[in-house]
Amino acid sequence: MRHRPAGEVRISGALAEQFVGQELVAALGDEVYCWLRPQKSSSAEVDYVVASGGRAVPIEVKSGPAGRLRSLHLLLNEYPQCAPGLVLSEAPYAELPEQGLSFVPLYYAGTLLGQAAGR
Repeated sequence: MRHRPAGEVRISGALAEQFVGQELVAALGDEVYCWLRPQKSSSAEVDYVVASGGRAVPIEVKSGPAGRLRSLHLLLNEYPQCAPGLVLSEAPYAELPEQGLSFVPLYYAGTLLGQAAGR
C-alpha cells in the first residue's frame, strides 16, 4: 500500500467533474452544456461547453495528469471558431497556444468565466 505525504489529496474523476460543474453553474446559471460527437459509434465527449464573449468555450476536467485530450482536440478541429479549450486539472497553469489549450488548476473553476457573465 502506498502512503501519501501529509497534505496530498487525490480527487476522483467523477468528483472533479462534479466540482467544476457546480462551480460553473454557480457562476453562469443554467447555461452550462456538454458536447457529444454526433457520429454513430463515436465516444468523443467534452465535459462542459459554456459561452463567453460570444464564443463557445470547451472545458475538459481531469483529476490527474491531462493525458491525450483526444475529444477536446477533435472538437477544436471540427469547430475552429471556438475559443481556446480549457483543461482543469491538478497541473499548474500553462498555455499551449499552438494547440489552442490553456491548463488551469481545478481550484480556479468558479472564477474562470463568472466576470464575463456579469455575475
